[in-house]
Amino acid sequence: MKKNTSGISMLVIITCCIFIACFLIMPVFNSIITPNANINSDGNSQSAYSYDSNSFTHVHASGSKDTIIPFNILCICSYNYSYDTVPQHIQGIEAGLGDLSYEITYENMDAKRFYEADDIQEFYNYLSYKIDKIDAHYDLIFVIDDTALRFVINYRNELFGDVPVVFMGINSVSDATTSAALHNVTGISETLDFESNYDLMKALFPDRNEIVVLCDGSNTSSGEYVEFLKFTENHPEISYRVLNASYYTQKGLKRALSELDNNNIIYYLEFSQDGDGNLYTINSASSFVDNNVTNVPVIRLTMANCTNNILGGISYSYTHAGEVAGKMAGKILNGVSADNIALISDTITESYFYQDKMDEFGIKSSQLPADSYIANERFNPIRYYQENALILNLIILIIILLFIIIVIQAKANRQHERMLNNDYLTQIPNRHYINQKIDQLNSTFTPYGLAMIDVDHFKDINDTYGHLVGDEVLVEISTRFSSIASKYITFARIGGDEFMMLITGPEIDNADNICRQIQNIIRNAVVINKKKLEITLSIGCALYPSDTNDPTQIMALADRALYYVKENGRNDYKLFGDL
Repeated sequence: MKKNTSGISMLVIITCCIFIACFLIMPVFNSIITPNANINSDGNSQSAYSYDSNSFTHVHASGSKDTIIPFNILCICSYNYSYDTVPQHIQGIEAGLGDLSYEITYENMDAKRFYEADDIQEFYNYLSYKIDKIDAHYDLIFVIDDTALRFVINYRNELFGDVPVVFMGINSVSDATTSAALHNVTGISETLDFESNYDLMKALFPDRNEIVVLCDGSNTSSGEYVEFLKFTENHPEISYRVLNASYYTQKGLKRALSELDNNNIIYYLEFSQDGDGNLYTINSASSFVDNNVTNVPVIRLTMANCTNNILGGISYSYTHAGEVAGKMAGKILNGVSADNIALISDTITESYFYQDKMDEFGIKSSQLPADSYIANERFNPIRYYQENALILNLIILIIILLFIIIVIQAKANRQHERMLNNDYLTQIPNRHYINQKIDQLNSTFTPYGLAMIDVDHFKDINDTYGHLVGDEVLVEISTRFSSIASKYITFARIGGDEFMMLITGPEIDNADNICRQIQNIIRNAVVINKKKLEITLSIGCALYPSDTNDPTQIMALADRALYYVKENGRNDYKLFGDL
């Protein structure tokens, strides 16, 4: 008996498709669900943190099996770790350092709260004490933001000597340029993209004609405001006014914001303190602005968490800038002189917007720069496809392949079923098919009729005209049978010149007429190769339960009726009940 392998083949094909899909999808899926961390390609990275708000150390060991002395790095931040830009810079730095083995210590000046000369001196004393206490020798100094840069440049000789310095987040381009001119110092200036945001403003709000520059008296804000003034020199058509929060009481600032109208748009540079001395986090400052303006869009030029209280903007990315600085440091630690690495003053930006504010101002995602990130974005099928094209295309390909496989398999199954249930010569049902039908009827004791049909003297036709003609005779007989076949009348060739007819349902009572009808359709001669052959049939029919209470005997009774016809001259039919 030949084994049917079609089901196994399909299972093997589908399994292979799933395996290939998983193999291709997993790297992409892992990149989505795995947090941004310092992990070597061989997975042997180790990290350990211990910190308070102003000082902590991160140890990163490479995956090499050889003993490697890690680079000792110091990072001085102007603000404390809770300030939103600091962890973003740090995340970027550690990503940029990659697989290097290093120990990096973070010291935070907390200059938002401690910015007086005495405070800076105290920080110097504190840092000097720590360096002396542990006899620290650093391979590189990272500097984040303007106050920290000025501190490091001013006290470099006393604290660090000629150790290479890499800075970032420097709002004052002049300070960044001056510092980069020093020996073994390089870095990135925080260059805001005023130009692109101005173009975006004109495209989104063509009827708003006045920019309101929101800033304060901090070093960061002063540097950014100077760069804005340079920008306006190239755009004399710009109408703007300055809202310096440090010059206003909280009440006065509320009033000034509430007086803005549909002609205004806010450029949010920096707002961390008002004239009353109240300090604001990035979130609380943006909430304060949002609560006191009506229908005035706020464009933020730096990438920091402002929740959904601002529209967004083409914002300076602290994380990307930190990554670039980390890569610069990696080159220096691997032997490249900092003097050979040029100051980076190009804009490093991401487009970042908030869905709620987009809805408020009727802005569609299609109006934003390509690859913009939209926080709290409603589901957008087109955007979702664009962002997940690789996975979705792979899934679509797998679905198409599975559909093709299923169609091919279904077609093969149908062909197999036809071969299993149909007579290969006449293409009408065969013995296997009709026996199955009979077994089903017997198992439920359903009434039916069964006729055994023989072609009279068929051996003589084969002997006289040959087997090919005999085959054509059988095909023609089957075609004539098919002309009267129906839902309740089924014909089958069970072998040689033998046929069987199954009668069910309401046609059982017409068994006699059906047998007569069979005789009538055979009366016309069969023409084969222009030769007319007179064909006759002998038919014996039995009915259940009319002729027997045992359905398993019905075939034997039909054979007895057929035998009676053959014994009495053939070319006739007989019902067993008439014997």
